Amino acid sequence: MTRFADCGRQALTEARLWPAMPEGHDMHRFLTGSIVGVSLVCTLAAPAAAQDESAYTQGNVWYVTGIDVEDGQFETYLNWLDSGWKQFRNIAAKEGVEVGYHVLVNTAARAGEPDLYLVTINKDFLKTAEGLALEKKVNAAMQKNRKQFETESAGRAPMRKVLSTIELQELKLK
Repeated sequence: MTRFADCGRQALTEARLWPAMPEGHDMHRFLTGSIVGVSLVCTLAAPAAAQDESAYTQGNVWYVTGIDVEDGQFETYLNWLDSGWKQFRNIAAKEGVEVGYHVLVNTAARAGEPDLYLVTINKDFLKTAEGLALEKKVNAAMQKNRKQFETESAGRAPMRKVLSTIELQELKLK
Protein backbone atom coordinates (compact mmCIF):
# COMPACT_ATOMS: atom_id res chain seq x y z
CA MET A 1 0.00 0.00 0.00
CA THR A 2 1.06 3.54 -0.49
CA ARG A 3 2.13 5.68 2.37
CA PHE A 4 -0.95 7.85 1.84
CA ALA A 5 -3.25 4.83 2.12
CA ASP A 6 -1.44 3.74 5.29
CA CYS A 7 -1.94 7.19 6.81
CA GLY A 8 -5.64 7.17 5.94
CA ARG A 9 -6.09 3.70 7.34
CA GLN A 10 -4.25 4.65 10.52
CA ALA A 11 -6.45 7.70 10.99
CA LEU A 12 -9.63 5.66 10.43
CA THR A 13 -8.37 2.93 12.75
CA GLU A 14 -7.68 5.41 15.51
CA ALA A 15 -11.14 6.88 15.03
CA ARG A 16 -12.47 3.28 15.29
CA LEU A 17 -14.01 3.51 11.85
CA TRP A 18 -11.60 1.01 10.30
CA PRO A 19 -10.55 -2.26 11.92
CA ALA A 20 -6.96 -2.42 13.13
CA MET A 21 -5.01 -4.88 11.04
CA PRO A 22 -2.25 -6.98 12.56
CA GLU A 23 1.19 -6.44 11.09
CA GLY A 24 1.65 -8.35 7.85
CA HIS A 25 -2.06 -8.61 6.97
CA ASP A 26 -3.78 -6.72 4.27
CA MET A 27 -7.31 -5.47 3.86
CA HIS A 28 -8.12 -7.90 1.04
CA ARG A 29 -7.53 -10.90 3.31
CA PHE A 30 -9.48 -9.25 6.12
CA LEU A 31 -12.50 -8.48 3.92
CA THR A 32 -12.44 -11.94 2.34
CA GLY A 33 -12.33 -13.55 5.77
CA SER A 34 -15.08 -11.30 7.04
CA ILE A 35 -17.34 -12.09 4.10
CA VAL A 36 -16.73 -15.80 4.52
CA GLY A 37 -17.41 -15.52 8.27
CA VAL A 38 -20.64 -13.56 7.82
CA SER A 39 -21.78 -15.99 5.12
CA LEU A 40 -21.08 -18.94 7.39
CA VAL A 41 -23.03 -17.36 10.26
CA CYS A 42 -25.97 -16.61 7.94
CA THR A 43 -25.88 -20.14 6.55
CA LEU A 44 -25.91 -21.68 10.01
CA ALA A 45 -28.56 -19.27 11.30
CA ALA A 46 -31.00 -20.02 8.48
CA PRO A 47 -31.71 -23.61 9.61
CA ALA A 48 -32.03 -22.39 13.19
CA ALA A 49 -34.66 -19.87 12.10
CA ALA A 50 -36.43 -22.61 10.15
CA GLN A 51 -36.36 -24.79 13.26
CA ASP A 52 -38.34 -22.13 15.13
CA GLU A 53 -41.26 -23.11 12.90
CA SER A 54 -42.32 -26.45 14.29
CA ALA A 55 -43.53 -29.35 12.20
CA TYR A 56 -46.63 -29.63 14.40
CA THR A 57 -49.26 -27.70 16.29
CA GLN A 58 -50.67 -28.66 19.66
CA GLY A 59 -54.09 -30.24 19.51
CA ASN A 60 -56.71 -31.66 21.84
CA VAL A 61 -56.03 -33.19 25.23
CA TRP A 62 -56.93 -36.88 25.60
CA TYR A 63 -57.61 -38.62 28.90
CA VAL A 64 -57.44 -42.41 28.75
CA THR A 65 -58.57 -44.49 31.72
CA GLY A 66 -57.88 -48.23 31.83
CA ILE A 67 -60.72 -50.22 33.45
CA ASP A 68 -60.65 -53.83 34.63
CA VAL A 69 -64.26 -55.02 34.60
CA GLU A 70 -65.00 -57.61 37.27
CA ASP A 71 -66.25 -61.02 36.12
CA GLY A 72 -69.98 -61.01 35.42
CA GLN A 73 -70.22 -57.21 35.56
CA PHE A 74 -69.52 -56.27 31.91
CA GLU A 75 -73.14 -55.58 30.87
CA THR A 76 -73.96 -53.83 34.15
CA TYR A 77 -70.94 -51.56 33.81
CA LEU A 78 -71.67 -50.79 30.15
CA ASN A 79 -75.23 -49.90 31.09
CA TRP A 80 -73.86 -47.35 33.55
CA LEU A 81 -71.46 -45.98 30.92
CA ASP A 82 -74.40 -45.61 28.53
CA SER A 83 -76.35 -43.63 31.10
CA GLY A 84 -74.50 -41.68 33.81
CA TRP A 85 -71.05 -41.52 32.20
CA LYS A 86 -72.43 -40.56 28.79
CA GLN A 87 -74.72 -37.94 30.35
CA PHE A 88 -71.70 -36.30 31.99
CA ARG A 89 -69.81 -36.38 28.65
CA ASN A 90 -72.72 -34.74 26.83
CA ILE A 91 -72.95 -31.94 29.40
CA ALA A 92 -69.19 -31.29 29.12
CA ALA A 93 -69.56 -31.19 25.32
CA LYS A 94 -72.51 -28.77 25.56
CA GLU A 95 -70.34 -26.52 27.75
CA GLY A 96 -67.63 -26.54 25.08
CA VAL A 97 -65.07 -28.44 27.17
CA GLU A 98 -65.12 -31.88 25.56
CA VAL A 99 -65.10 -32.58 21.85
CA GLY A 100 -65.59 -36.34 21.97
CA TYR A 101 -65.33 -39.61 23.81
CA HIS A 102 -64.76 -43.29 23.07
CA VAL A 103 -65.24 -46.58 24.87
CA LEU A 104 -62.69 -49.08 23.58
CA VAL A 105 -62.54 -52.77 24.42
CA ASN A 106 -59.19 -54.55 24.67
CA THR A 107 -59.91 -57.54 22.44
CA ALA A 108 -56.76 -59.40 23.46
CA ALA A 109 -56.23 -58.36 27.07
CA ARG A 110 -53.35 -60.10 28.83
CA ALA A 111 -53.19 -60.63 32.57
CA GLY A 112 -53.12 -57.27 34.35
CA GLU A 113 -54.21 -55.24 31.31
CA PRO A 114 -57.46 -53.24 31.21
CA ASP A 115 -60.57 -54.73 29.63
CA LEU A 116 -61.84 -51.28 28.62
CA TYR A 117 -60.34 -47.90 27.86
CA LEU A 118 -62.50 -44.85 28.49
CA VAL A 119 -61.28 -41.98 26.34
CA THR A 120 -62.41 -38.38 26.69
CA ILE A 121 -61.14 -35.63 24.41
CA ASN A 122 -60.97 -32.04 25.65
CA LYS A 123 -60.32 -28.93 23.58
CA ASP A 124 -57.52 -27.94 25.93
CA PHE A 125 -56.24 -28.31 29.47
CA LEU A 126 -58.70 -27.02 32.06
CA LYS A 127 -57.71 -24.42 34.60
CA THR A 128 -58.90 -25.08 38.14
CA ALA A 129 -61.58 -22.40 37.95
CA GLU A 130 -62.88 -23.82 34.66
CA GLY A 131 -63.06 -27.31 36.15
CA LEU A 132 -64.98 -26.03 39.18
CA ALA A 133 -67.39 -24.09 36.95
CA LEU A 134 -68.01 -27.23 34.87
CA GLU A 135 -68.57 -29.26 38.05
CA LYS A 136 -71.27 -26.81 39.18
CA LYS A 137 -73.04 -27.05 35.81
CA VAL A 138 -72.87 -30.86 35.81
CA ASN A 139 -74.14 -31.00 39.38
CA ALA A 140 -77.08 -28.77 38.49
CA ALA A 141 -77.90 -30.66 35.28
CA MET A 142 -77.69 -34.09 36.97
CA GLN A 143 -79.24 -32.83 40.24
CA LYS A 144 -76.39 -34.22 42.37
CA ASN A 145 -73.51 -32.87 44.42
CA ARG A 146 -69.90 -34.01 44.74
CA LYS A 147 -70.65 -36.24 47.73
CA GLN A 148 -73.41 -38.06 45.83
CA PHE A 149 -71.12 -38.59 42.82
CA GLU A 150 -68.41 -40.01 45.09
CA THR A 151 -70.90 -42.35 46.78
CA GLU A 152 -72.06 -43.59 43.36
CA SER A 153 -68.46 -44.10 42.27
CA ALA A 154 -67.82 -46.24 45.35
CA GLY A 155 -70.98 -48.20 44.46
CA ARG A 156 -69.42 -49.11 41.11
CA ALA A 157 -66.37 -50.63 42.82
CA PRO A 158 -67.87 -54.17 42.68
CA MET A 159 -68.23 -53.71 38.90
CA ARG A 160 -64.79 -52.43 38.01
CA LYS A 161 -61.31 -51.44 39.08
CA VAL A 162 -59.58 -48.36 37.67
CA LEU A 163 -56.09 -49.51 36.67
CA SER A 164 -54.63 -46.37 35.14
CA THR A 165 -55.29 -42.92 33.81
CA ILE A 166 -53.04 -41.10 31.38
CA GLU A 167 -53.17 -37.60 29.94
CA LEU A 168 -52.02 -37.12 26.36
CA GLN A 169 -51.88 -34.15 24.04
CA GLU A 170 -52.40 -34.60 20.35
CA LEU A 171 -49.72 -33.20 18.04
CA LYS A 172 -51.07 -32.29 14.61
CA LEU A 173 -48.43 -32.55 11.92
CA LYS A 174 -48.52 -29.64 9.48
